[in-house]
Amino acid sequence: MPQRSTFLTATLAAAIALGLAGCATQAVHPSVEIPSQFAAAPTSQDEPELSWWDSFGDPVLSQLVRRAASENRDVKMAAERVRAARAGETISRSALLPTVGVSALGQYSDTGRDAAYKERSPDVRRGGVGLDVSWEIDLTGRLRAGASAAAAEALAAEYGTRGVRLLAVSDVATNYFTLVGAQRQLETIRAIAAAHHETLRLVQARERAGLATPFDVDRARTAALQADAAIPQLETLAAVTRHRIAVLIGDQASNAAGIVPSRGGVSVPPARAGLPASLLERRPDLLALRAQLEASNFRRQQAAAEWFPRLFLGAMFGRDGLELNGYDIGKARFTNASALLTMPIFNAGRTKAINEIAEANQRETLARYEDGIVRALEDVENSLVALKDERERADTMKMAAASADSALGRAQSLYDRGQTDLLPLLDAHRTRLAVRMGANDSQTQLQLASVRLFKSLGGGWQAFEPVAQTH
Repeated sequence: MPQRSTFLTATLAAAIALGLAGCATQAVHPSVEIPSQFAAAPTSQDEPELSWWDSFGDPVLSQLVRRAASENRDVKMAAERVRAARAGETISRSALLPTVGVSALGQYSDTGRDAAYKERSPDVRRGGVGLDVSWEIDLTGRLRAGASAAAAEALAAEYGTRGVRLLAVSDVATNYFTLVGAQRQLETIRAIAAAHHETLRLVQARERAGLATPFDVDRARTAALQADAAIPQLETLAAVTRHRIAVLIGDQASNAAGIVPSRGGVSVPPARAGLPASLLERRPDLLALRAQLEASNFRRQQAAAEWFPRLFLGAMFGRDGLELNGYDIGKARFTNASALLTMPIFNAGRTKAINEIAEANQRETLARYEDGIVRALEDVENSLVALKDERERADTMKMAAASADSALGRAQSLYDRGQTDLLPLLDAHRTRLAVRMGANDSQTQLQLASVRLFKSLGGGWQAFEPVAQTH
């Protein structure tokens, strides 16, 4: 008997040593080189503002963003995914602890009223209650690896929610500036259309006085109608963007009329991109990918443990009672304890396939994380270039608009004095319309480019995180 006990102890110790050695799988990490500075940004370590929507100086935008951060339906759905992921983490961690259950037994057997039959098979009453305990001892770290993987997956789900919130906030800002731009274009085109109609009225008056031809009237009417035709398309754009904003903030399109942009000017904040390495801690998509890579490392370790032994312990404690034909036979306590050590020998390649799947997932997740880093850097570089170019374009178009206004004034004055015909005046009108519309569009594109930069930098979601309580 002592020899058998010594053999079992040695076997268990060897199994534990093999398991711990075999489960030390190598974790993989990204090898992407992060540049020290963005190529399209001036050398600076200044980080972008956290609540970047406030930097535009538009209170309506700030209000809409905060509402979207809490009321957007995509954000609420993502929060439920986090809740489910956290529950999954609890399930995985529960495997590390013993499982305790209670069982109760009640049995009654009645063979009928035949006395002779009762002698052969007596009536039986039996009752008992017991406490069951079962526990898998985590020899190889398989259960700990599974619990750690579940925790990393839950963290990835949390970062996914933050990414959804950032997307909702960015979409609100994008649609808001699109709405502001559409309204600015509407104001411009209506003013220009009114000027065209005034020119048409003057040309018609000159025709009646014999100072203009029907051809001049037709040309003036064509210009006025062309200006009118541009209005419905802009009205549609304004309505559609209002509807989108209403849905983004958790409302309905039918209530979109209450979304009224500010009348004041909007300032475009300077571009402060910070350091490229900070993207890894600021962009929620990269944080989620990193958590997923960590989870895949743990899943790989968990799969490797499938090659090695598993130890199960079990125990049952309880009390049992028995009656035969109404006579109390007695009650007894019982105790049962067991230990089971299992190890795979042959399962037709299942364990090998489990490890191949885990390793393939690990490599795929690593590649996805590295690709995410490269794409994030590309997004920022593209956004910086676009914002810089749009600033230059906006300044140029602003000067061009002022020049076109001056040229139209001179052409109108010459036409009123009869020193030129209608064609130069209509050309000046068309030029002014094109330049003013282009200037308005450039201002809108500048605002949208700024939003895209903030989105690519990944910040803003931190403003809606709960504040940690300090004691």
